[in-house]
Parts: sequence; structure tokens; C-alpha cells
Amino acid sequence: MSDTDLEKYSSEEWDFLRKRFYNNILNETEIGKLGQNVGISWPFKGKDETPAKYIDYSLDELKEVPGFVGKMSRVKLLMNILRETLAFDDPFGDMVATVESGTEEDFTFERILEKLAIPTDYPAEFLHFSKDTEGLLRNEEVETLIGCIHFGQKLAESVVVGGDLRTFLNSLAHKDEKNLAQHMPYRRGNRGLHLPEAIGLICENLAPATKLHLLKAGGVTLDETERRKLEHASELDVQAEIKAALERLDKLLGWFKPDASDLEQSFATGGSPDRYFIPINDARRERMAVELTKLRFGQQDQGKAGFLGRLFGR
Repeated sequence: MSDTDLEKYSSEEWDFLRKRFYNNILNETEIGKLGQNVGISWPFKGKDETPAKYIDYSLDELKEVPGFVGKMSRVKLLMNILRETLAFDDPFGDMVATVESGTEEDFTFERILEKLAIPTDYPAEFLHFSKDTEGLLRNEEVETLIGCIHFGQKLAESVVVGGDLRTFLNSLAHKDEKNLAQHMPYRRGNRGLHLPEAIGLICENLAPATKLHLLKAGGVTLDETERRKLEHASELDVQAEIKAALERLDKLLGWFKPDASDLEQSFATGGSPDRYFIPINDARRERMAVELTKLRFGQQDQGKAGFLGRLFGR
């Protein structure tokens, strides 16, 4: 057995794989199905043929399990399936090994971002996460996209990273454009980041009542439940949130300067800003983005907008 084989099928490697699968949602998935996903055939069938069946054994114990006795090739097969599954499903695994070795730096995500034409210094405050995750990033003074990624990788070392941050990193590792667009202004089928989607994410993060006010300002017909919710909403709360959203929008316009100039021109010259937001591909979010931007550029129709026009007329 070569030195490489000794490393790949050693007790240390098996213990590493076992540790990765203890809290992995794939621990109860049939090994045969995992094997199919990574192009490796598993000889045993049955719902009990899952990683959970084997990971409690040490490597020496595993070699004595029925079906494995005298068949090191099956031990290797199991390790290969688990290893390849982690490589596909868990973008943190390689980084953790790197951190633990302390010998080299991992640039996997930098290469992915470069391929997608996404700037590594995109501000972390413009990323779309849950309130808890956004608060965590602020508390840790994470300022950029790549800083957010490295923070998530660092958390992976202690196996505590979860929720939407883990989903985001998995989406990035797998180049899952649909899920990436939930966290950053990435346009499916295109490279780079885009201002319309960035403004759309600001709107998506607003409270329900604030969304309804923007939709009403944009002439969207609300249903009975939405109208009642709007009637009982606090105008002061909506005002405060809109002001915060406009401050966030100002920062975005500063980042996307050339695009912001084009958007402003569409308002100043009587163009069609509605068309600018069509790439968002979500009618209500598009409408909210238009109305929020109208407020920013002083184009709000006060009669149509109701109290928003009165509060934010410029």
C-alpha cells in the first residue's frame, strides 16, 4: 500500500469521517443512495445501510463487522463514499483540515467568487440573512463578503455553524444560483452582482406592514386580510423602517455607482424605472423596489402614496 493509500485509509482518516457524519443530516441516508450521487456503487441494500450503522466503530472494529471481515476493499469503498459525499455536501470539510493542520491557507471560496465575478469586498451589511445571523456578523465586526465566508468557515471548526449562514456557504460551494440569490443580489444566468436585486433584497427584509404600505403606494390591490393589517399598523414604526431602508439604499447606491447613475437618470428624464427592476422577477418585490427608489429620488406621488408621500415628500 502506497503512502497515499495509508493516509486515505488510516484510522485518523476514518475518525475524521466519523466526526463529520455524527451531526450530519445525511447520517441516516442509505449509503447506496449516497454512492449513486458520487458515482460509487455500494454492495449492500436496505434502509439500515446508513453511515449511522458504521460510524460508532473504530477502524479496527469496522474490519470485524460482518460483511467486512477480510474485505478491506469494502472498508475503502465505504470511506470513499463518505469522503466524496462530504466533498460535495460540506464545503467546510477541507477548510477544517487546513485549519487544524495550520500549514496552508484555503482559497476555495475566493476561486468560486472569481469565477462568478462576485467581488470579495462586497459589504457584509448588504447580504440578506436572518436577524440573528446579521446581528452575529455585526457583533463579530464582519465587514465584507469574504470576511463573512471566512467567519462561517471558522465556525465550522467547532461544528456550530448552522442555519442560513451554512445554507449560504453550501449554495456558494455548489454554485446554486437560486439559493445564492436569496442572500446576495446575484442574477440567475448572469455573473456579478446587480443593483435591482440588491434593492429588492432591502425590500424583502422589511416588516410585513411596511411592505404593504409600499405596495399600496405602488397601486397594488391588497386583499381583505392585508387591508386590515395595514389599518392596524403603526405609522411611526413604518416611518422608522422606511428611513432605515433609505439609509441602506444610499449606501447601496454608493457601492453601485455607475448603475445608480443610470437609475437616477431614468427618474430625472422621465424614463421607465419600472422596467429597471424587471430582472428581480417577482412582481411585488419589483413594485416595492420602485416605490422605495421613488422616495429616494423624490419622485413619490403624494396623492397615490398616502402618508408615505406626506412623510417622505422631498
